[in-house]
Amino acid sequence: METLDSEKTVHMDQMRLLSRAIDSFNCATFKFGKHYRQLEGRVKELKTEVSKKNDALKENLKEKEAIRTHLHNILESLTVGTVVVDLKGRITTFNRSAENITGLKSNEIVGKCFNDIMGIGFFENLQLDFDALVGSRDNQKLEAEISSEGKTPLHVTLSISPLTTPEGKKMGVVLALQDVTQMKRLEEQANRTSRLAAMGEMAAKIAHEIRNPLGSIQLFASTLAKDLEGTSDSKALAEHIASGVKSINNIISNLLLFIRPDQKTDFRIIDIHDSLKDSLFFSNHLIGSGETIEVVTRFASRPLPVRGDPELLKQTYLNLILNAIQAMPDGGNLTISTRKITTKDKNAHAAEIRFADTGCGISEADMPRVFDPFFTTKERGTGLGLPIVHNIIKLHGGTIDISSPKKDGMTCIITLPLWEGKNGTK
Repeated sequence: METLDSEKTVHMDQMRLLSRAIDSFNCATFKFGKHYRQLEGRVKELKTEVSKKNDALKENLKEKEAIRTHLHNILESLTVGTVVVDLKGRITTFNRSAENITGLKSNEIVGKCFNDIMGIGFFENLQLDFDALVGSRDNQKLEAEISSEGKTPLHVTLSISPLTTPEGKKMGVVLALQDVTQMKRLEEQANRTSRLAAMGEMAAKIAHEIRNPLGSIQLFASTLAKDLEGTSDSKALAEHIASGVKSINNIISNLLLFIRPDQKTDFRIIDIHDSLKDSLFFSNHLIGSGETIEVVTRFASRPLPVRGDPELLKQTYLNLILNAIQAMPDGGNLTISTRKITTKDKNAHAAEIRFADTGCGISEADMPRVFDPFFTTKERGTGLGLPIVHNIIKLHGGTIDISSPKKDGMTCIITLPLWEGKNGTK
C-alpha cells in the first residue's frame, strides 16, 4: 500500500513539473511571438525608410545628371573653343567649337597628351607646349594662326586660365580658343577703306589740277598737227603729244572712277551671269585662240539676280580676267565659278563669283597692299585696277577677298547681295 502511495506521489510531482514546463514554454512562445511581431513591424518600417532613401537618392542622381547634361550642353553650345588639360598634361575636355576651330575630333584626343596633339608647331608663330601652358600667368591672352592643308589659315585668340577647386587648389589649365578670322578681315577692310578714302581725297584734288591743263595741251597739239601738214616727222611728234595726253586723260578718268564710282550709275535687277558672259566675250581677243590659257566656267544652274550696274560690273569682271591673263604669261587655267551662298547672319543670301587662276600669285608681303591705289607689281601697270574693282563692289554692297595660297595662283572671291524682292528668287 505504501508503495502505491509513493508511486502516486511521484507521478503527481512529474505531472506538476510537466505542467510548469508547458506553462513556461507557452509563456516563452508568447514572448517570442510578441518579439517577432515587433521585429516584423520594425522591418517594415526599415523597408519603408530604405525605400524613401532610395527614391530620394534616385531623384538626387536624376537632378545631378540633369545638371551635368545641362552644363555639358552649355559647354558644347559655346562659340568659344574650350580645352581643359589636367596637371599630368592630359586633355580631359574638348568641346564642339574646339573641334570646329582646330579640325581635331574630341573622341580621338581626349585622354591623350597635350604635347602630342597641340604642342609646339600646332599654333603658328607661337611656341606653346604643356610646360608653357602651365607656367603662363593667369588669364593670359595670345594670338596665333592655325593652318590646315588646302584651307585659309585661321586667326585665333588664346586665353589661358587656371582650373581650380573652390578651395583654390590648382587642378589643371583651361585653354579658350576664339576664331577671330572674320574680325581680322573686317579690320583689314576698315583700314583699307580708310586708306582709300584718304588717298582718294588727295587723288581727286591732284586729278582735277592735272586735268585742267590737259585740255589745252591736247588742243594745242591737235592744232599744231594740222599746221604741220606735209612735214611728216614734225606732224608725227605732234600726234604723239596728243596721244600721250589722251593716255594721261584715260588714267585720270580711271582715277576719278576709283574716287567716285557712284557717278552716273544705272542700277537695275540683273542676272550676274549676263555681265560675266559679256566680259568673257570681250576678253576672247585677249586670250586668243593660239594661247595656252584655258578658261573654265562653272556657273550656277539657276539665275542669281542682284541689283547693280551691268556696265560697272562688266568692268570689274574684265579687270579681274585681264589680271589673271597677265599673271599667266606661260599659259595656265582660269576657272570662273558662281554659286548661291548663305551670309554670316544666316538670314540673307548672296551671289558668289570666284576667279581662280594658276598664275604666279601674290607674295605674302604684297598681299596687304593689293587694294592700295598706284600699287602694282607690273612694269606698265597704273595700280588702279583692283582699287577700282574694290570701290565698285563696295558700291554694290558686296565684298571682295583675294588669296594666294602658297604663292601658287590667285583666287578672287566677290560676293554680292542677292535680290530677293518680288522679282527675285529665294
